[in-house]
Amino acid sequence: MSCCSACGKHACACGCGAIAGTPLPLANRPGLDALAYRVGRYADFRATMQAGLSDATLPALAGLRTRETDDPAMALLDAWAVGADVLSFYTERIANEAYLRTATERRSVLELARLVDYRLRPGVAASVYLAYTVEKDSPPVTIPVGARAQSVPAPGEQMQTFETAEPLEARYEWNALRPRLTRPQDITLDNVATLDALWVASTATGLKPNDRLLFLFGELPAGVPVVRQVQSIEVQQQSGRSRLLLQPFGALQGQIVAAAKVAVAALSGGTSLRDRIERLYRGLLLGGGDVGSANRLLGSFGLEVGTLAGGPAAAQAFLLAVVKAFGGDGAVSPSPAGGFGALFGALTRQATLQPANSLRLQRSVAAALGKASDARPQLLLKFAPQLHDTFYRAWASVPQGEPSPALNGVYALRLASPLFGYNAPRIMGLGLNDDPATKGTVPYVSKPDGDWDAIADGGEEDDLVQLDNAYDGVQAGSFLLIQSGRYGPPVVAQARRVQVHPRSAYGISGKTTGIELVKPDADTSVWQAPSMSTLRTTQVHAQSESLPLAELVIGDEVGALAADGSPRSTGDSATRLTLDGAVDGLKAGRWVIVEGRRSDVPGTDAVSAAELVMLSAVEQGVDANLPGDTVHSTLVFANAGLAYRYVRDSVTVRANVVRATHGESRREVLGSGSGAASMQAFVLKQPPLTWVSAATVDGVQSTLTLRVNDLQWHETRNLAFVGAADRRFVTATDDDGKTTVQFGDGVHGARLPTGIENVVATYRNGIGAPGNVRAGQVSLLATRPLGVKEVVNPLRASGGADAETRDQARRNVPLAVLALDRLVSVADYADFARSFGGVGKAAAVKLGGLVQVTIAGAADAPIDATSDLYRNLLLALRRYGDPSLPVRLDVRELLALTVSAKVGLLPDFAWESVEPTVRAALLDVFGFERRALAQSVYLSELVACMQAVRGVAWVDVDAFGSLDEATLLAGFGVGGDKQNDGAVLMSRATAAGVAAVPPRVPVRPARYDEHGMLRPAQLAYLPPNVPDTLLLQEATP
Repeated sequence: MSCCSACGKHACACGCGAIAGTPLPLANRPGLDALAYRVGRYADFRATMQAGLSDATLPALAGLRTRETDDPAMALLDAWAVGADVLSFYTERIANEAYLRTATERRSVLELARLVDYRLRPGVAASVYLAYTVEKDSPPVTIPVGARAQSVPAPGEQMQTFETAEPLEARYEWNALRPRLTRPQDITLDNVATLDALWVASTATGLKPNDRLLFLFGELPAGVPVVRQVQSIEVQQQSGRSRLLLQPFGALQGQIVAAAKVAVAALSGGTSLRDRIERLYRGLLLGGGDVGSANRLLGSFGLEVGTLAGGPAAAQAFLLAVVKAFGGDGAVSPSPAGGFGALFGALTRQATLQPANSLRLQRSVAAALGKASDARPQLLLKFAPQLHDTFYRAWASVPQGEPSPALNGVYALRLASPLFGYNAPRIMGLGLNDDPATKGTVPYVSKPDGDWDAIADGGEEDDLVQLDNAYDGVQAGSFLLIQSGRYGPPVVAQARRVQVHPRSAYGISGKTTGIELVKPDADTSVWQAPSMSTLRTTQVHAQSESLPLAELVIGDEVGALAADGSPRSTGDSATRLTLDGAVDGLKAGRWVIVEGRRSDVPGTDAVSAAELVMLSAVEQGVDANLPGDTVHSTLVFANAGLAYRYVRDSVTVRANVVRATHGESRREVLGSGSGAASMQAFVLKQPPLTWVSAATVDGVQSTLTLRVNDLQWHETRNLAFVGAADRRFVTATDDDGKTTVQFGDGVHGARLPTGIENVVATYRNGIGAPGNVRAGQVSLLATRPLGVKEVVNPLRASGGADAETRDQARRNVPLAVLALDRLVSVADYADFARSFGGVGKAAAVKLGGLVQVTIAGAADAPIDATSDLYRNLLLALRRYGDPSLPVRLDVRELLALTVSAKVGLLPDFAWESVEPTVRAALLDVFGFERRALAQSVYLSELVACMQAVRGVAWVDVDAFGSLDEATLLAGFGVGGDKQNDGAVLMSRATAAGVAAVPPRVPVRPARYDEHGMLRPAQLAYLPPNVPDTLLLQEATP
């Protein structure tokens, strides 16, 4: 009987056929993710050995005729088959671990990488800028390197520790610098007509709308008075001030006043024409003149068009200005553009790029030692050190600018009164009755018989004003405004003597306030005795009270100039900010953080922001145009300065700012060295070891420092290339994040000297993405120098990245032998950037005369232009690349893939179990890690991925596309139809109801757009945190 060696049945009936003996042949094509390297499995080994029992070439086994499983020989054969199966399994595992593409253990990838001198990136520590607050009355505080601050963890987070990277001198005065909020009011004849508000240093002005204010420039009678009326009053109790809003003077009057002033200055003195134009000039400033038309205005001051037209050139120019003033077109400026697009653009505007540190700040001698430079008073204190504590305070308190020489004062005219006799009854007499109905019985009736003679009957005199009642508030020396008629030019005079007395005139009796006016000389009158008609229409504004002027609140924005480029009264710009006082000690190269409410966000000023900028200079000076101005400091920012505009009174400048990095310092004794032992190794007790971003080939730098017998040893990449006496060591990090330090054997690197606990390590632990904390989250002082009150991070931390994973290392290891630490080809720039610590993806392309490098952070973590990672990578690209070839570095442009599909299931499969598997497969294949920059996405890939999932019978994709920033803005109604927005955003179909699924989603490389702007490369993937971009539904019959 002949039996099958595989199954033991009759060879003719089992159907197994011929058996190929082990070892089985191996065949693996290139590019596989796993190698099939087993020469057999249990059944193969057992069948081969069982077949050998019947092999004629092995006569010694001929006696073993049974094939029963309980036979001892068969049991031994079975055991050998099991052993061979186990050995072949491990042989296959070992074979896979020997190749970078197929290795499954991180340790294997690490060792393979070391063959080409590639070290798996350990991760990068996040960086942040801390703002310290110093206690009041505390002396200057020096915050040392390594001062610790900790974050307040949110639910599910752990506390993160940050340490300062450089020493910081902090002062109470630098806690929160404020921009200049007020300035002396510069009121001159040139601007008083256009003045819109007046600040008064009082909250109890007693003023009301329509009250008159008298601005007196110079001394009467030669001085020029100006009258403005109050429109409304805004009281600010907190600051003890009031803002008087003035009624508009009128653009027409303002233009004519300016033209009249020019004409008066140009015409020779003593001419009647000049006197009349000057009278018009003064009259308009006092609110007089009929501005109904040019002729009526000129006529009210005794001027005629013909006289001006035939007069000197200055008179003709004045006439032309008057005609133009009355012929204005009244055009209205268009309102600025708004909408969601402007709002989104303002919110996404990036901060300006600042120098990496103070050593890279570009400065000039003119800026450093100019007349306004703070270096000059600082040097002065070197010559007079006894003034160190008092000089700045005294210097800043003394007014430097000259007070306004023309403005005598501003007075409130609190009394409005007519003249005595304004309401006197007219003289009556008898006259014939003209009424036909009554003249027969009453032939004579009482009729007006003229009016009183103000001089003969009333005794009115020149320069004597008699009011209609007793007013005790009118004092000698006060000013009064006499307005006769509606359009007559008012008269401003000063009271020489005031007397309240009874009076009888014009048929009435009562008390009057007699005001004798100051005359310029004995022969010249200020005010002529009025006629009775003038008396009845004259209004006197008296009882003047001097108003204490407050400093003007500056309403200018802080930061970048507006789009129209209009200048600011302070001279501030994106690179300059004037402070509210003089500040000493601030040096160029110091970091400051400017924070406040943004004013450049359309529709709202409730958006708060903060910017990090570096000081390039500090200037001290006064504004020569401001009367009585004091010394103020001006901060000059590096590069382009501030990117945003802020509401001035919300701005705070934090100057106690220092850079800090993630991680906590440790000092520990690793153990004892032994000169008899080679390759000694020690494990750091506090993992993970912190690596900070640096402009090196790897993009990282270790914080580990080792000292043996107080002598420092240095880290090297490989002990194979160091000498026998070199004090070197290497480090290795395992999958648990534990770092091992290993020393030499006396041939390759020195052995450790013998000693007791003489190996001491100083390092920091803490690394990765958890260090990217939010703004304001770092607020706990772990190190509290004397005088320090609190700490905060006004800006979020950035740049933190986790250690390189196994799959990432597979892709990155070959890059180590492509760039070789020098950048020659364009591809070298991409390979170099890709292997830089903290970078997840990179692409490079040459556009014109520059290399455009596009990067994405590890796990698509955000990379700020102000982060250490961005600065160090850009510096490294320029250092190792072609110095004559410009390099531009940008962060990727995101495309969010959108998919909607119906999935048909095989029988007996449940949607609840298949859907998560399909979703996970899509998020894996089309996730960030598996997609490359500028890699287009094909519909066939999508279908193949879903079809490969167990339980899927068929797939119907009804929407496939992507969302970019412009498309999302369209979804908010910016320039597009808002009907059926969701369908448009998801499918991008060209017509409603038409299943126009594109075969691919194009993803573009770096390029110039239609506006000539350089755009970075795009990256398309399915965002896992927005599940609505992937809609999966079970197909129902």
